[in-house]
Amino acid sequence: MHPLQERFESAEQDCQRYLDLLEQERDALTRQDMATLETLLSQKRSLADALVVHDQAIRHYCQTHNISQDQLAAHIEQAGDTQLQQDYQQFLEALANCKQANDRNARLVHHSQHSTRSMLDLLRNQGEPGSGIYDQLGNRSRSGITRNLSKA
Repeated sequence: MHPLQERFESAEQDCQRYLDLLEQERDALTRQDMATLETLLSQKRSLADALVVHDQAIRHYCQTHNISQDQLAAHIEQAGDTQLQQDYQQFLEALANCKQANDRNARLVHHSQHSTRSMLDLLRNQGEPGSGIYDQLGNRSRSGITRNLSKA
């Protein structure tokens, strides 16, 4: 068995678990479930740490064998081990899926932040001086109260 084969298998499994957490995170973001998001964050952190360990081991292998990470795919192909090639490809696909899901969740977070910022601006009535609904303390603004013409 090639020294990297077990590493790729383990890393691919960790990527799949991370991807599962990212799917759960997407659902929690959609529901705006902060308690679940906090739990998922700690779980994601431990899996991210495991993925860093895999990355360090792969880098160490490359340094030990005097190959750059760009040459790793060619090195694996030259080994002639079809199972190793398959494990490497599955690892790369799982890694790409994680990146794609993570980017999607980042877009959801950005959209949520933008919506919240817009709502706060609306409540503060930014850009329309003199017609504020609420002041900085969240109290009704007196400047937003209008008088009818008979009392003016």
